[in-house]
Amino acid sequence: MISSGLKKSNEFSFLIGMANIGFTENQSTLSGPNMSEAASGSVASISGMLHYRFRTDEKIAWYGQFTFPLMASEGTYLAGGGGMEYYFGKAPAKIILQDSTTSFTLTPVTRYFLMAGINMGYISYVTETAKKNDTLLEIDLGGGMSHRFEKWTLRAQAGMARGVGVATTTMGMKAMVGGIFFLD
Repeated sequence: MISSGLKKSNEFSFLIGMANIGFTENQSTLSGPNMSEAASGSVASISGMLHYRFRTDEKIAWYGQFTFPLMASEGTYLAGGGGMEYYFGKAPAKIILQDSTTSFTLTPVTRYFLMAGINMGYISYVTETAKKNDTLLEIDLGGGMSHRFEKWTLRAQAGMARGVGVATTTMGMKAMVGGIFFLD
């Protein structure tokens, strides 16, 4: 009889990839001289992401993540938030079965998931007249997969985010790949 029960592992991932955020200034927020047209453009960077997945249920897991620039172009994009991941298949997490004498670990080989979340973001960008910044509230939708190899586990994910700020609206795309560390 298993006295300790079932323990599902939390996961920490470090990912590297690309974030490209397109922005358009709101006409109503423009002020000062030479400000007759709203600027638009994009901020692209090679970015890193810290992703922490916790509280896994039958098919759903909760996550928190933070995206930051590793090499930026003419602007900067930072975002942090959280949400849910929905897993397809029967094994969404590494599972440990343990009693007083035996420990048994089940690790899924390949997992596919959809994700949805809410982020707080920061964007700084350059227009023809000035360097500006804005704070955003984003809705993030995406998906991905993970695959376990003999000694490590790969995670790949991609998504789109629609953001609304005080001075801008944004549409962003992120694609990341990296490794998973199981926290037992």
